[in-house]
Amino acid sequence: MFTENLCSLSDEDLVSRFYDARHHKVFQEIYLRYKDQLFRYCAQMAPEYCVSAMESFWKNFLDAPPKLHRQRLKNWLYIQLSRSLRSPPATRDNPQAEKGRLGEALANSSVLSAIQTLPRQQRNIFLLVTECDLSLATAADIEQIPLFTCRTLLQQGREHMEHALNGRARKPWKSAATLAREAAAQAQRADEQATEQRGNAMPTPASSSPVFSWKKSPNLSPASAAGANRSVEVV
Repeated sequence: MFTENLCSLSDEDLVSRFYDARHHKVFQEIYLRYKDQLFRYCAQMAPEYCVSAMESFWKNFLDAPPKLHRQRLKNWLYIQLSRSLRSPPATRDNPQAEKGRLGEALANSSVLSAIQTLPRQQRNIFLLVTECDLSLATAADIEQIPLFTCRTLLQQGREHMEHALNGRARKPWKSAATLAREAAAQAQRADEQATEQRGNAMPTPASSSPVFSWKKSPNLSPASAAGANRSVEVV
């Protein structure tokens, strides 16, 4: 009967009961609800120390359960786990074996391998919003960045994944005959535009020579060398 009642309780009610009574059945219900999705997130963010990090995370939850203060348990769990992953745990049993097992699993999946190529911050935002189903505002709060920056990083992460999995968008295929027809049509349009521009061009008026008051233009010639003042005479 006690177990059936636990299944019907919300996450927040379970945490409240565990905070007050520390009953192991209550913790077990919380653990079963979130262990798999938290482990998947942790494995993709820190495969080299995922197991040790999760053990430390759940131990801390047991020792000091949170007082949510109207906060959703799901948001609290991911906020705390994401912040704890920024530094590896102090005690790690066998880091090489731990990294090897998860590394092999990640390498065997094209999707997981593509996610690993994302920068850490971009990968975290992509996982929190896309896989963990958190809001963009919560992801921005976890990374402590503005909402606009978070949205930009998410979009860049999605484009990176699209290119990594499907390649860049392909242009529609065209035959050589189609390309030739398009080139001829483009050349014809260019000729028509050039002809239209020549037809619309205004004729350039002929430049007229200056008109003098006398019948012929003055002929300027130097005076003879014999002149003392080398003046210029008008003939």
